[in-house]
Amino acid sequence: MLVEQAPVADAVRFWRRGIWLSLIALLLAALSLAPYLRSSTELVRMRHALVLVDGVGDSVDWTPAKVPADYLLERTAPYPEFADAVSRLRLEAMASDWERALAISRHLLGSSPELSGGAIQSDLRDTYQRIINKGEGYCGDFVRTFTGLAIAAGIPVRAWAFSFDGFGGHGHIWPEIWNRQLGRWQLLDVFDNLYVVGADAVPLSALEFRRAMREDSASLRLLPLHPGARPGFVIEDKAWDYFGRGIDQWYMVFGNNVFSYDRALLVRTFGSLSRSLEQFGGIAQGVYPGVRILADEANREQVVAMQRLRWHLFLVAGIALAALLGLLLSLLAWRRARARLAQPGRR
Repeated sequence: MLVEQAPVADAVRFWRRGIWLSLIALLLAALSLAPYLRSSTELVRMRHALVLVDGVGDSVDWTPAKVPADYLLERTAPYPEFADAVSRLRLEAMASDWERALAISRHLLGSSPELSGGAIQSDLRDTYQRIINKGEGYCGDFVRTFTGLAIAAGIPVRAWAFSFDGFGGHGHIWPEIWNRQLGRWQLLDVFDNLYVVGADAVPLSALEFRRAMREDSASLRLLPLHPGARPGFVIEDKAWDYFGRGIDQWYMVFGNNVFSYDRALLVRTFGSLSRSLEQFGGIAQGVYPGVRILADEANREQVVAMQRLRWHLFLVAGIALAALLGLLLSLLAWRRARARLAQPGRR
C-alpha cells in the first residue's frame, strides 16, 4: 500500500498546481483588460471592438431596396405603445416622410414641459415614457425611441454616430430617415433639436453632411426641428465646433432592431442587473448591432487600434475559456486523487 501512496500523493500535488495555474491564467487575462474597465467610455470602446465589422463603399451607402445581409433590420412588430403613438400623431395623413419625421421629433421634444437630459439606461418602453412624461433622456435614448416610432410608422430609418476619443464612448448619435417621396436619406439630430440643409434648403443625408463639413461647410445651415423646444446649442458656432471635432470618427450603427433587441432573452435577463451586462448579453445572443466605421486615411491609426483591441479581446476570451476548462478538469482530477488518498490503507 505504501508503494501505491506516493503516486497518488504526486497526483494530488500535480492537479493542485493545475488549479492554481488555471486561476493565475484567468487573473492575468482579466488584468489585461483593466485599462478598459476604468470608465464607461472605455467599456464602450471595448464593446465597439467586439462588434466591429469591416466594410466601405456600398456597405454604408445603401438604400432600403438593398439592405446589406449583415445589417440587423427590424422585422418584428412594434410595441403597442409605439403603434398607438403613431396613430395619435396622425402620421399616415401626412404628405411626406420628412413631415412624419418632424412630427415624431416634435412629439419627443415637446411632450414634456422641460427637457432635463441624462442617460436613462432602461428598456425601450420605459425610455419612451420617461422622455415624453419627464423630459429625461440623452442622445442614445432619443435615437432608440425615434427609431421605434419611425419603424412603427413604416419609415425606413438607421443611425449614425461619431466619437471624439477613438471610437470610445465620448461622442454622439443621430438618426437618418429614408424619405420615400424624394428617394434619399435625410439626417436629423433629435436630441439637439436640429437638422442641416445645404444651399438648396433640402435636409442633407449623413454622408452629404460629412462631405460638406470637409469641403464646403460655409454652405450649410442649421434649422430647428421644434422651434418651441430648447435648442441643443444656444451658440451656433459651438455646434459647428462640436460636429467638426468628430468628423473623422464616424460610424454606422449596423442595425435598427430596437424591438427585437429589447425582447431578446439575454437582454431582458441581464437588463435588471446592469446596462453593460445587458449589452454583452445582446452581443452573445447576436442581437446587438455591429459598428461599421467610415475608414479613411484620417482615422487609419484609430481603426488599426480598434482592430488590435478586437484581437486582444478574442485572445483573452480564448485564454479564459481554456483556463476555465483547465480549472474544471483540474478540480475534478484533484478531488478524485484526494478521495483515493483518503481510502483506508493509504495513510
